[in-house]
Amino acid sequence: MITYTYFSQAIVELNTQEVVRHELLLRMWDADQKVWRLPDDFEITVAMQIKLMKRALRRLKVKNVNIKLTPSQFADADVMHKIVDFVHSTDELGSLTVELTAAPSLEDIKTIGAEYRKNGVQLAIDDVGSDCDDFDVVEKLVPYVDCLKFALQNMRAQGKMDNLEENIEQWATLAKEHNTQFTFEGIESFSDLRLAKKFDVQNAQGFYFSHPAEPVATH
Repeated sequence: MITYTYFSQAIVELNTQEVVRHELLLRMWDADQKVWRLPDDFEITVAMQIKLMKRALRRLKVKNVNIKLTPSQFADADVMHKIVDFVHSTDELGSLTVELTAAPSLEDIKTIGAEYRKNGVQLAIDDVGSDCDDFDVVEKLVPYVDCLKFALQNMRAQGKMDNLEENIEQWATLAKEHNTQFTFEGIESFSDLRLAKKFDVQNAQGFYFSHPAEPVATH
């Protein structure tokens, strides 16, 4: 039997560096190595996601959280209904944002996405500029989401550091044109922090602020 947990990483308001949210990051237990690691498969059941969210919320001081959904999870109406029920029935939750690990279809974002947002769940497109780098596709989706997340760590890993500021500028401008939040991931140094501030980023996360870790009970 595979054991899962959610690690958490703080998302901060960039100017104050106050923690405003936590991204919940799926991990599985490796019994051989005796460590938590990235899972082989992110397609866990929605029941498991909800169970892990409840456990994390009990341990987090800030109760606003983000979770990732794969394209198939996002397109599943049953998953949507169960997450919406969880949001409405969980007093301990502050707010929930669903991060999309790949650009969904326009039809899904207009139908299932609309149901999420109508019920108070915000939507974010993750990794714009790197894993999700088709500007024309995202441009059609951005009116139907609440946040774009730019992952600097992915740009480093993929060797896309040439013309970096120009790349950031187009995504930051797209977000601003649609009054959509722009979050900067992968801040690991003071120079990264200065870069984010140059583009009027609202929220940020990265090793500069905190590393992903299991939430620790506060009481």
